[in-house]
Amino acid sequence: MPRQFHRKSRLGCSECRKRRIKLANQCDEGEPSCGRCVRTRSDCHYPCVESDLKSSPATSNPSKTPSSSVARDLSAPQSSFDLFDITLMHHYVINTSEHLFMGAQQKKLWQQEIPALAASNVILVHGFLAVTAIHCAWKETVRRDLFRSRAIHHHGLSLPIFQEMVFSASSETAEVIVAYSVLLSIWIYAFPEIAAEQQSLDDILSTIEVIRCSRTVAHLYREVIKETPMRVFLNSPLLEPILEGQDSSACQMLQFLRGQVSHQSDKNAIQQLQIFLDQYMTGYDYNRLAATWMASVDKGYWARLRDHHPNAILVFAYSTLLIRASEHECWWVSGWSGRILQACSAIMSEEVKTTINWIKHKAWILAGAEKLANTVRWRHR
Repeated sequence: MPRQFHRKSRLGCSECRKRRIKLANQCDEGEPSCGRCVRTRSDCHYPCVESDLKSSPATSNPSKTPSSSVARDLSAPQSSFDLFDITLMHHYVINTSEHLFMGAQQKKLWQQEIPALAASNVILVHGFLAVTAIHCAWKETVRRDLFRSRAIHHHGLSLPIFQEMVFSASSETAEVIVAYSVLLSIWIYAFPEIAAEQQSLDDILSTIEVIRCSRTVAHLYREVIKETPMRVFLNSPLLEPILEGQDSSACQMLQFLRGQVSHQSDKNAIQQLQIFLDQYMTGYDYNRLAATWMASVDKGYWARLRDHHPNAILVFAYSTLLIRASEHECWWVSGWSGRILQACSAIMSEEVKTTINWIKHKAWILAGAEKLANTVRWRHR
């Protein structure tokens, strides 16, 4: 069979050129960091000659990224936006803000409170425009490349600001940090679906690490956040008490897993997942539950997962019970269950898969997630 040749990125960043990125996933040449380096958290830089080619203004082309100096200049946000962004802002207010989380409190927060807070915090403008661009790309496949480029553009401008804010966090900036971290979480979960790029387990864990770090700020300044509109994220998504004798299907889903692990950190992670499954059965804000478990497990389990311990990976695979069930109702977690299961499967050798009975576990997870989703939909009709 004749060898297939691929055009490489000629003006891409040094990292993408070094990796010889193929045309399908080539460097988007965004600044200050290209989209691929942002997703993989790689060091992104351009050779001097190539940087000179990028120095011309990009405001006339919505797919190009302005200079990174704009991202660090909080006093001049107007230089970062164009007419295309105005369209995205309109879409955010009338559409995207209503489809981030469930409930009237969440709708008011993202449709009214966050835009008001963003008036004096440009990082939030970039944050919700990045999320809105992904939402549009998810809905409008014909113009997906255009919206994807703009999503990367705003993400690349806001991320350096966020990193600096977290480094020097204070009670005065805590609300903005938490608000942006939620938008960042949505961006991280939503982007792979429109990028059509399968991630490795380490890629997935690296992106979740960003969310785990931002949660530290929320806990550190909890009392401050309680006095702001962002306090709704300090409350449990659970709307009613978990009743004894309720449908035990969620509990039974983890019995097979419990019998296989012995390390205490893995057991703790399973117990926490059980609590989240119980809340899913009686709560309402399902997509918050789906995203939160991965960011809230303890350090001991997380270290085992980063070390690719088979049982820790297996527990991680079971977290897709929540995610797969939530994909029916939450656009920004779409595709994550399959992405995680594929990454878990790819990291394990055939010998390990046989030892832990991976095929049977995977079938149990897929069947259990569908049962969970159907049960919740029936209860809340």
